[in-house]
Amino acid sequence: MFQELRANEFNKRLARLPYAENQHLNQARKSKKQQLHIVYAMTLVAISGGVKVIFEHANKLTKAGAKVTLVSHFQKPSWFPIEADYIQVPFDLELAKGIPNCDVIVATYWDHIQACIETGIAPVVYFEQGDFHLFDYETMNFTLKNFIHKQFDIVPFVYTVSNQASELIGDIYRREAEVFPNAVDDKIFSVHGEKVIGERPYILMVGGESSSFKRIPDIIEAYEKVKKEVDIDLYWITPEQPSDEMKTNVAKVFVNPPQQMIGNLYRGADLYVCGSSYENFPLPPLEAMACGCPVVTTNNRGSLEYAVHQKNAYICNMKDPEDMSAKILEVLKNDEIKGSLIANGLTTAKQYHWDTIIQDIYAYYKQIASHDIEGMHDDWEMAVQPEDFINPGDYDKLRKFLRVTNAGLVKVPVLHEIEKVPRIARWEVMARRKNGEQGLTEYCFCPVNAVNKLQLLNYPGYSSFLVKDYEKGLEEFQSQYEQGNAVEKAVAARWMILSLMRLQRKQEAKKRLKSLKKLYPYNADFYLLAMLVTDEENEKDSNLEYLKVLGDAASYPEFFFDIQNY
Repeated sequence: MFQELRANEFNKRLARLPYAENQHLNQARKSKKQQLHIVYAMTLVAISGGVKVIFEHANKLTKAGAKVTLVSHFQKPSWFPIEADYIQVPFDLELAKGIPNCDVIVATYWDHIQACIETGIAPVVYFEQGDFHLFDYETMNFTLKNFIHKQFDIVPFVYTVSNQASELIGDIYRREAEVFPNAVDDKIFSVHGEKVIGERPYILMVGGESSSFKRIPDIIEAYEKVKKEVDIDLYWITPEQPSDEMKTNVAKVFVNPPQQMIGNLYRGADLYVCGSSYENFPLPPLEAMACGCPVVTTNNRGSLEYAVHQKNAYICNMKDPEDMSAKILEVLKNDEIKGSLIANGLTTAKQYHWDTIIQDIYAYYKQIASHDIEGMHDDWEMAVQPEDFINPGDYDKLRKFLRVTNAGLVKVPVLHEIEKVPRIARWEVMARRKNGEQGLTEYCFCPVNAVNKLQLLNYPGYSSFLVKDYEKGLEEFQSQYEQGNAVEKAVAARWMILSLMRLQRKQEAKKRLKSLKKLYPYNADFYLLAMLVTDEENEKDSNLEYLKVLGDAASYPEFFFDIQNY
């Protein structure tokens, strides 16, 4: 489901590529806010080195005095202790639409740079952590290359975590990128702490089976050669449940373990091995060094940022299990080599400390925040006042959006309260450009309370429902359903179900909902209605899980608001 939802969002972004424009900033302001508000727009939050780095940024910047907000389509993860604010944006809403008013927006992946810029909220900086678009550039098709080049063109600031990546960004995308390396949390990853002790000594590897660049099969193949000469197990830390076939090759699997457990595993391991064919600045080898665990890694660019052969690591060729097994055996069979790698690894890890690096990043964000966004003439008629907005800062967010949009009309979600019905949000025009074309309509997710609380009485179906003539309302909504397009049908169908529920025709409502969920599998409204109409706890729980994942059906003209907290 997640892959399809992400693919749908990317296709929408791809369709907007012709409208991509550079974010133009003016010269630095003289006055600066005391507390900086930084927002990280996040594509993924599952356990990985790159995601962990962002969470480290968020926590460390918060402690340094900044206000930090993480914005993602996914639920707040539990595998890392996040101390910053967290906003889960509905999958049915473009991720950037959920960004609150702030001073700096950090795009953490290239596919949402344009959307972040289009909000007009704040200067955007792209935080590049490295992926196929740097290390496997030639394998991409023309459409993807064109899209990514455009994203690099329009963003005003770029930074990354390694000199290797900075050079590639310059060579491929013709952009300069600042470098702020990753670091190790020495409160978790150090020689001090518990160790995981197995029945036999073990080698440790980290990475998901689906992340082909991690080359997990190469490590397993090398291990098969190693265990013929050394009595040793292979342990696996992975962000996802591996296939049964892959699990049979290892002694133990740890899926999404907490950070403290990962530190315990490093401390207990006889060796850590990295098989990646590419990395930017991988944390696991550095964390292993910090825990006193000897490292064997491939000669990928990222590892070479800090790994030196026969000094703090043994380095093997990429995609070469034979060479990997030879290097592993050389380390395991020689205590002198192991001791030297451990001592030098500890020295290397101490060079990458968050306290220093985060202050440099904070200063960089302050410099970015000192710029204002150049916008068009701000000449709008607005049907809403600052006090009407639900969330603090949303009035300013809307004003900023109006400065950069080419639209003539802008809609926001307007909230309506109806007795015994989940709160309704309707996209309604709240800003109209005074001069110029008004054909183009854009959307800004800044929920407001209804100015006219009797407005719904003007619409067929609604007026009947509100005066409790549910039979007539059902007929009118049925008529709207038959005449409407796919999106309009979904709205009318929701009211048909509500009418049936009021008429105590639950079985008919259940039957219709079964079909509607198949027809609109990503519209959370129907899962909420199914949860309300059933008495079976298992079915309620199943529908509730969909609510938590999907969030508001905000791409529809009308939807249940804040559905995850209903």
